[in-house]
Amino acid sequence: MANIFPFKALLPAQGKEGLVSANTHVDDLKRQMEIVRDNPLTYLNVVKPYLKFNEEKDPIKHFPYGLSALHELMAMKAMALDSDSSLYIYIQTDKINGSHEYIGLICTVPVEDYYDGKIKIHEKTLTEKEEQLIMHIEATGVIGEPVLMTHKPSSNVSDILKSNSINGEEIIHFHDEVDRIHRVIKIKDDSLIESIQNAYSGIGDLYIADGHHRSAASAGYFKKKGIQNGHYLTYIVPPEYLNIDSFHRAFKSNTQFSADTFLELLKNDFEVKSSSESILPKNELEFGLRLKGQWYQLNYKLGVDGLNAVDSLDVSILEDHVFKSKLHIHDSKTDNQLSFLKGSIPCEMLEAEVEAGIYDAVFTVHPCHIQHVFDVADQGLIMPPKSTYIEPKLRTGLTVQMV
Repeated sequence: MANIFPFKALLPAQGKEGLVSANTHVDDLKRQMEIVRDNPLTYLNVVKPYLKFNEEKDPIKHFPYGLSALHELMAMKAMALDSDSSLYIYIQTDKINGSHEYIGLICTVPVEDYYDGKIKIHEKTLTEKEEQLIMHIEATGVIGEPVLMTHKPSSNVSDILKSNSINGEEIIHFHDEVDRIHRVIKIKDDSLIESIQNAYSGIGDLYIADGHHRSAASAGYFKKKGIQNGHYLTYIVPPEYLNIDSFHRAFKSNTQFSADTFLELLKNDFEVKSSSESILPKNELEFGLRLKGQWYQLNYKLGVDGLNAVDSLDVSILEDHVFKSKLHIHDSKTDNQLSFLKGSIPCEMLEAEVEAGIYDAVFTVHPCHIQHVFDVADQGLIMPPKSTYIEPKLRTGLTVQMV
């Protein structure tokens, strides 16, 4: 049972949505610093106040400046608190990738549901990062970006979102700098809110798709403060609207690397075929491998029958049968020989980096399915690092929760 609640969102002023909200998932640190320098209205001054000082993040020193920046945005009427407690349907359209559309509901969910396991996880969180996010909420009094969640398929919920996105009150509509269109539809009618809540109550548990640290920190803030019946910000997207890409793996040895020796080792567990073309795997248990001067297709030979939901993942096959056993990487999170590259990076760029000696080897990986995420979470297991790259990515500061 998914429990959802309306809230009063802090929103950018009309016409200033693109200036206020920030694309933190796309813009690198250098670009973010340029935005802070050139745009006094950017929400980056709230969420990353240390950028303005060109300094390493110091939560105790910098986070209070985030609150000052928030007050300035409100004083300049660049942001204002919605007068109504509402649900918000958010639609993001990616014009670059065939006008792909994402649609979901921005709302709040109970902290108790997180601790009771009704909001399911598939990643571990780092304590230090979680604590810093709690400190930021304490310092600023806001949560600036919803946690991305999903649920098992439900045609009822999908139909409600679609119908209300057509008939509801559109309060935000803008085209951003990376060719994405953002629309927010406000639902404030009490009877309609109740009918949407009833629909979501029938979909079962919620699953975190992206934002495990933000979820843990948001819930942790209310727990730390002893606030009863707390709710935190989320964006719930039906599974059919999510896009899941992979993270490819790149290896650069700290010692001498022999491609021939490595290929012979791989043949113990994989069928290895050279290819005149780049390899983006089309099926599970298939991998692409780029070594200097050559692509290879790797087909895993041993099978996954009887393995649990994690051990049978393609990323786990690489972890167990390549990185640990053949490259002696025992912690892929921390080993500096291993890098993770977004699955959207063109193969030509991967080739170029191998040829330039930046990496000794690059492995291309087939994306997980959303069912893999459900299975792992339902079994109470944890995926390996960087198992999924899930979209949509939300702009920080577009819908903000005041706590």
